[in-house]
Amino acid sequence: MRRLRIAVAGLFILSLAAFIGYNIYSRIIQDNEPPTITAESDTVSVSVESEDDSELYQGLSAEDNRDGDLTDSIRISSMSNFTEPGKREVTYAVFDSSNQGATLTRTLEYTDYTSPQIQLTAPLRYTLEEMSDVSLTENMSVEDCLDGNITSQIRASYNDAIYVQQAGEYPVTVQVSNSAGDTCTVGLTVTVTDPSDENEGSKYYPMLSRYIVYAKTGGSVDYDSLITGFERNGTEYLLSEEDDTFLPGDRGDVEISGNVNFEKAGTYTVDYKFTSEDGVTATTKLAVVVG
Repeated sequence: MRRLRIAVAGLFILSLAAFIGYNIYSRIIQDNEPPTITAESDTVSVSVESEDDSELYQGLSAEDNRDGDLTDSIRISSMSNFTEPGKREVTYAVFDSSNQGATLTRTLEYTDYTSPQIQLTAPLRYTLEEMSDVSLTENMSVEDCLDGNITSQIRASYNDAIYVQQAGEYPVTVQVSNSAGDTCTVGLTVTVTDPSDENEGSKYYPMLSRYIVYAKTGGSVDYDSLITGFERNGTEYLLSEEDDTFLPGDRGDVEISGNVNFEKAGTYTVDYKFTSEDGVTATTKLAVVVG
């Protein structure tokens, strides 16, 4: 029995020694120091048209105390939405062979970024009958420099959640955002006409090459150059046609009015009014986005 107790005690001591030895060895070989990422600059500048992702890594390097140079293992872990148009935060990450990680965040700046712009090629003018199934975005489009065509993402809503039941003018807001969170918002006016109005069939509406224009703060817009002709009951009378026999008037006959403050960002409305020989006035609206 005594020998058995001695053997058990010896086995315990050997096990304890092995355990202590293993822990000491593990601590000796354990890698407790993570790698590091460094950057030559806090900002990296690239073109939105660049097809070489390597430009996003320019000026970066990574080092580990055991694995050495890990620069080729750096990866982008996330990109933020824009902090301002054309600028966002990009975060990089790298891991060593012990699965210890390091991160670094810096500013990504696009050298040729332009915000998305909603284009409108036809006036928001409909009859009461058309309003039952009309799509307000049917003549709108957006080509974004980051995401390409994002027309399907345009959303339009009436400002007061109204239901159109009669002729008149109704304010709407159209909006679209790209993948970086840059949003284009334009306030427009929907004109609803009543075909039973005896004057409606006599109206010559000024036609424009586009119905939303964009101008930088401090800029200007050549309003006259946007006029392309007149439209009456679905028939177009273009100023570019050689035979102007049927034209109801010229650019100079269109009265242009609107208070646009080119020193303040915002959306403004400009009215194009044309009065026919019969004394009937038709108005087409242009949205001017300053910013």
